[in-house]
Amino acid sequence: MKKLTKREKLLIYILICFGLLMGGLYLVVFPGYQKYQTLSNELTEAQFQQTSMASAIEAVPLVMTTRDEANVKLSGLKAPYSLHLPNEGLDALITQLCLANNLKPKTLNIDINAWQGVPTFVEAPQVYATTPDQVVAGGNTSTTTGTSTVTPTGTSSEATTGTTTVDSGSTPTWTGVATMELTGSQFDFQRLIDAVDVRPDMIISAYELVPGTQSQTGTTTSGSTTIKVTFNVYMVDK
Repeated sequence: MKKLTKREKLLIYILICFGLLMGGLYLVVFPGYQKYQTLSNELTEAQFQQTSMASAIEAVPLVMTTRDEANVKLSGLKAPYSLHLPNEGLDALITQLCLANNLKPKTLNIDINAWQGVPTFVEAPQVYATTPDQVVAGGNTSTTTGTSTVTPTGTSSEATTGTTTVDSGSTPTWTGVATMELTGSQFDFQRLIDAVDVRPDMIISAYELVPGTQSQTGTTTSGSTTIKVTFNVYMVDK
């Protein structure tokens, strides 16, 4: 067997060292580096989640305040409107309102308590005619042209010619109509009208005042007025 020369031995040693170095790189260094990269990415993601959670925790008081303000606003919007009331509820609501204004209820009849449309005004096309001979084209809009005479006072009169366009819509809601007869003074009834006027869920659609008999004792005059009034109560489901 031929002996290896020093140069060949040196090359073999170099090859063995290179093999050990490459084996160490592939078996130890590269897997460790990949694991380091994975852990680094997980750490970055965890830090991002921590920052997001910290921001969300800091924003909790503001979110709670905004929620409370929204709830208060929603309650304020709902507060003026009544729930769907049965006949007994309508009776109690209107009776208490009258008693609060020193009026004495005598009779109360519930005429309507049902889901129905409430008439509302909608914008009509602006179509006008200034003279009786003018032709107005409004498509499917019905127009009427006529002459009306208005006499405010004395013998003077004013003639007006124009075109009238009428359109209306309706929004369905629970509506109660109650006819009531009560007694009291006209001043207290005016207070009742003012109290109903500020409510968005109720109107007085008609009323009739019948003066009662008056009795005079010394210098004091007392008497009561019989009042027939019709209430319209508009209800929504909350």
